[in-house]
Amino acid sequence: MDCKQTLPVAGMTLAVLIGMAANSLLARAALSGPAIGPTLFTLIRLAGGALTLVVLSAIRRVPLRRPRLNAFWLFLYAAAFSYTYVVLGAAMGALLLFFAVQLTMFAGALVGGERPTASHIGGGLLALAGLYILVALQLHRPAPWAVVGMLTAGAAWGLYSIGGRGLRDPLAHTTGNFVYAALLAMGLAFVRLDWHTGPQTVPHMAGVLEALISGAATSAPIYLLWYALLPRLSTVFAATVQLAVPVIVALGGWTLLGEPISARLVIAGALILAGVGLTMRRNGHDTPRPAKPSSGTP
Repeated sequence: MDCKQTLPVAGMTLAVLIGMAANSLLARAALSGPAIGPTLFTLIRLAGGALTLVVLSAIRRVPLRRPRLNAFWLFLYAAAFSYTYVVLGAAMGALLLFFAVQLTMFAGALVGGERPTASHIGGGLLALAGLYILVALQLHRPAPWAVVGMLTAGAAWGLYSIGGRGLRDPLAHTTGNFVYAALLAMGLAFVRLDWHTGPQTVPHMAGVLEALISGAATSAPIYLLWYALLPRLSTVFAATVQLAVPVIVALGGWTLLGEPISARLVIAGALILAGVGLTMRRNGHDTPRPAKPSSGTP
């Protein structure tokens, strides 16, 4: 891959990671307090994202495609993420989520015919070690159901990411995914809107706005960009590079909130970046060939 190809991919990847980090901060801010319940947060997030993408598709005259499993994986990720983050700490949530994402996408790479090299495996383990060092001091013993929930969210996001490889029209498919996921969230709301994990019973406007921003600004456009980017990345690299999100969140705290940079953050960040770098190698060469596009969802 030449420089002209590498630079846009690197810029798009960085934009996706920053968007994911911002989305994580918004979700955690809304769900860690009494601002909004997980059911309503999931519904507003997915509906806001769907509306944004429908408008964009209408402007570009892109027809809505009927998705298959990808819409369900998106819904399952969003719902499981919301419910478990009500009671799960940010550090433990990040560790469980990205562990499940990486495990799922590594397995998907094997099923899809990719053969991870020693560099790939070593890079993934190195990045996971960096993530563990980053969050180790904040870990606590969570409820077993919360562990299962966050692992489910990670696996669902991994499957959603795998499903985006080889798509010809990311906008059409991402729009369809959000629309149908929002319909599933609406069904969940009818069944569970009166059920609350925490003390929240009436949503605050702040929580509603955070959910809306999360869907319309840091979910829909970022996931669209992710689907456009995935065919140009190896599955292993796409899995491992997401481990940089917690580091970006920590750097955001330093930049925006004046939080100090600790030696632990520096060491963890270096390990994660080294791991991501190793996963870019393929038989002694850099970035692998992009996946062959297909006309439909896997």
